[in-house]
Formats: sequence, C-alpha cells, structure tokens
Amino acid sequence: MNAQLILRQFPNHIIFRTLHYSLIAEQLREEIESRSGPKVKRRSCLEWEPFSLWLTNLMLIYAGDILGNLLLGTLPLEPLCNSADVLLSSCMWYLIFYCPFDLGHAVAQTVFFRILATTMSTISQVQLIDKGVTLAGNLYGNAPVAMLVVGTIMGSGAELLKPVAAILINRCQHNQMAYIKLSINSKLALVISCLFALDIHQSPLLLGLTRNQLQVYTLVFVNTYKYLSLAYRTEHFVWLMETRMRYTFFGGLTADLTKFFKRYPKPDKRQRETFSKFDLNRRRH
Repeated sequence: MNAQLILRQFPNHIIFRTLHYSLIAEQLREEIESRSGPKVKRRSCLEWEPFSLWLTNLMLIYAGDILGNLLLGTLPLEPLCNSADVLLSSCMWYLIFYCPFDLGHAVAQTVFFRILATTMSTISQVQLIDKGVTLAGNLYGNAPVAMLVVGTIMGSGAELLKPVAAILINRCQHNQMAYIKLSINSKLALVISCLFALDIHQSPLLLGLTRNQLQVYTLVFVNTYKYLSLAYRTEHFVWLMETRMRYTFFGGLTADLTKFFKRYPKPDKRQRETFSKFDLNRRRH
C-alpha cells in the first residue's frame, strides 16, 4: 500500500474524524466566548440557542464540501446524507459545549489534544484541496484560475461561511458585524492550491517533485507552521510580510516617491495670511 492510498484512507478513520470534529467545535466555542462578556455571561450565551450552535457547527464542518459541490455543479448537501457521520459530529459538538463539568472543553484545551487534532485537520485540509484542484482541472480543462478558486474555497470553506454562521449565532455573540476576511487558513489554502495546480501543469518550478512527494512536503510544512502557531504569534510575521508586499507593489512605494520628488510651492504667502491678524494688532499698539 503506497503513501498516497494511505493518505486517502486515513481521513475516513473514526479516530481521525472524532479529533477533527472536536477541534472545530472547540474553535467555535472559543470564538463565541472571546466575543462575549464576563464568565457569568459566557455560560448563559451557550445555553440560549443550542439549535443555532449545532447548525453553525455543522456548516463549519462540511463547509468545504458544500461550497466545492456548488462550484463543481453537483448536489451541495450531499455530504449531509451520511447520517452516521452527522451523528458523530453532533456528539462531539455536544461534548464540547454541554458535557457535565465541562470535561470535553477541558480535554480539548490540552496541548496534547491540540497537537493531535491539528495534525488530523491539516491532513484533511490538504486532501480536500488536492481533491478540489483535481476535479476543477478535469471539469474546467485545467484552467489555472478555476483550479485556484475551487481549491482555495474548499480548503478554507469554514472561513468563507463564517458570515452565515455569525448571522445564525448573532444573538450569542452580540455582534452585528458579519464580513468575509481572508484569514491565515485561507491564505494557506491558496498557496497549497497553487502548488497542486503547478503539479497538474507539470511546471518546472516544483523541481521535479512527484505528486506523493508534494503532498508529504506540504503536510510537513503546514503542520510545522500550525505547531509554531500554538506557541508563537506567527500571524505577526505574515502580517509584516504582507505589509511589505502591499507597500512595494500596491501604491505605498509609489506614493512615497511622489512625495519625495514633488516640489511644493513656497509657503511665504500662506505664512503672511496666517499671521496678518497678529501684524495688524502689533501695528495698532
């Protein structure tokens, strides 16, 4: 059994799905609590709309498949037809949100759980992006833009459905703002989609890497980045790099050069107009 077949069968294991669904439910709970008030208020907000929370959790879990099916022209709600899988995700949601003594939430906050769940989530994300890029290439004739769009949306579907989730749990969050933002996870999905698109087009930029080698190296890179994110604020380095790129290529450098080489008029006239009243007062005295 080769490595590619192992990677394809691994996400179907029940332990993998349990960790993956638990991590998504834990991230949803942390996001709700971070936008709520004191701890007394946090517990009540989790008890207000259990159906909305369950529906939001379900949308975040299957967001990549739902949006991918919409773009590929297949049934969008087909992933929800697996009743056993939906039941498993619902059980993990209940344990994270409503387990007695908050045992599920306490276990999900441990470092050991985070490392395991992050690894499983990364494997699922890479497999989903690979699937989306391949299907888009077959359907749209290896069009690069179509492959990038489908791969990015399928790899970061939960981020793109968060505005809908914010509307569903708006009463819990006490927040009227719902907007789409390209998060770090979405940017990773875009980079991975570019790599798989280059592989389909057999680009020499990949230095002769095979499909299996590209998947393994991508998993190692993304897992390493996410492990560092657990201990350090890696978003700050990404923000600095994006700021430098925006400054260089999207108007910042051009604006500064324009200010540097632009000749302003002499400010003599403006100074005389500004201090004319004071000069008149001095002459009167």
